[in-house]
Parts: sequence; C-alpha cells; structure tokens
Amino acid sequence: TIERLRGAGCAAVHLTTLNLETTVSRVVERAGLVRAAAPAGSGAWVDDFPNGRWGDARSPAFGGDSSAYGALMVRFDADQARRVWGEPRSLDDISALFSGYVSGRVQSLPWCDEPLLPESQRIVAELQRVNGLGFWTLASQPRLDGVASADATHGWGPRGGYVYQKAFVESFVPGAAFPPLLSRLQSAGPRITYYAANRQGDFMTSAFSAGALPENAAVTALTWGVFPGRAVEQPTQIDKMNFLAWRAEAFQTWREWAAMFPPGDVADFLQRTADECWLVSVVDNDYKSADDGAAIWRLFV
Repeated sequence: TIERLRGAGCAAVHLTTLNLETTVSRVVERAGLVRAAAPAGSGAWVDDFPNGRWGDARSPAFGGDSSAYGALMVRFDADQARRVWGEPRSLDDISALFSGYVSGRVQSLPWCDEPLLPESQRIVAELQRVNGLGFWTLASQPRLDGVASADATHGWGPRGGYVYQKAFVESFVPGAAFPPLLSRLQSAGPRITYYAANRQGDFMTSAFSAGALPENAAVTALTWGVFPGRAVEQPTQIDKMNFLAWRAEAFQTWREWAAMFPPGDVADFLQRTADECWLVSVVDNDYKSADDGAAIWRLFV
C-alpha cells in the first residue's frame, strides 16, 4: 500500500505506533523508507516521546501473539553473527560479549542493533561491573529528577517541560546466580520493584505484593514528563503483560542465535543457557535518592 501511494505521488505517510513500534518499524524498513530501524526502547526514530516495549499493556494495540511482530529478532545472517558476536562456549564468553558492548568495543548484540545510548554513559561504569560479574544487561537508564525537556541527552517531549525517570536495569541472569539475586531483591522492597521470568514461563514480581493489588492491575512507572498545557505524560511503564510479551521475544532471540550454528557445542551451549537463565527487570522507585540510584547496583554482587 505504501509503495502504491508513493508511486501515485504521495509525499508522506503517517504511521501511528501506539507506543509499540516493532510492527511499524518492520513496515517502514520493507517499504525502503528508512535504514534498519532501531530496537525496542532505543528512541532512535521517534523523537517526541520515548518509544519501546514498555507501553500500556491495556492498550488495544498491545497483546496478541508477540511472535506475530517479533519474528526474526536477530537481523544478522550467520556469517555476520559469528564475526561480530563470536562463537560462545562458556558463560565467560557471554559476559565478555556483553562487556564489550557496554564499553563500545562491540557495536550490537543479538537483542540490540545499535550501540549504547548516550544517556547510559552516566552509568557505564556500573554496567561494565555488572556484566563482568555475569549479569548480562539488555536495557538500563539512570534516574532523572526534573531534567529540562530540551536537554540534549535526556530530554524528550515539547520544550518548556521537565522529565523524570526511575533508575532501571534489565538483565539475563544465569540459573545459578538467580536464587541469591532473588533473595536480595525480595529484601530490598519497597524501594526496589522487580519482575522476573524464565523461558519455561515461570514468573514472579514484587509489583503487587506491597499494595495488595490484583496481579494484573499493578503498574510500575518508569518515565514521565510534565509540559505546559498538558496532563502528565507517562510513556513508559512495566506491568505483567508487557513484561511477559517481551520475555517471549527475548528468549526467542536466544533460539534464533543458536540456530545460526550447526548442531554441536556452540548451539547446544546457547540453548542450554537460555533454558537455565532468567530475565530480570529491576526498578529503583526512589528517583529523588541522594545516592543517585546506587541502591539498584548494590544488588548485583
């Protein structure tokens, strides 16, 4: 349809993401309108508001089978994958790959097409430490407390406003490291909220335990902003539904990466690692903390 419109002389096409950009990014790529679009959460081609997977799961646009818009998450072919990501055979190899990514030596991961965003430079030392310890970070953000919306690094939305966000980190956690991390997470509430799930579908969270809310009603805000003449904007949040939708895509990516190798030690290792690890998202609710969000990093030891 887009190609027919362009052929008929249409100069522009407006597509609405509804804070779920994956489907639209595939459409504009295949129509040749842009280069390969950025991964969920990168904010590289939607400028007004942070985009990505942490939208409102109650939206009619959210839900359904995530595989319908999450297929072929890995955009490299097998040769490119080996050249950029190597042939991991141990947990240390995976840790080295993720450490290389957060330090800038590796430009992408199977889960992320582009380098680390500038806003993460504030926490890059902590990201390097955490990945070196064997917690493989997929997404992160520093806390913000009233940063001008026009700020070149952290700003978004209309000018004249202020933006806020909670410190957040998401990582894959190897099976042996998950029980002690879970114990620390459970002891850190209510300041810390966590979501955790594995490939088999086991799920746990602290999001609704403290407030005795129904399981599907608890929502954890990540980013919000206040702007002249507008209600408070809350473009990114986590709840059970959107976390589990992303879990399906995240573990699908392990499968696709493993499938790039012939049957044998590398493919078997990647499949086994995916079977054993957990996806864990951690939020520090105290965005005004004097320790600049350090509480979240103390959990990873």
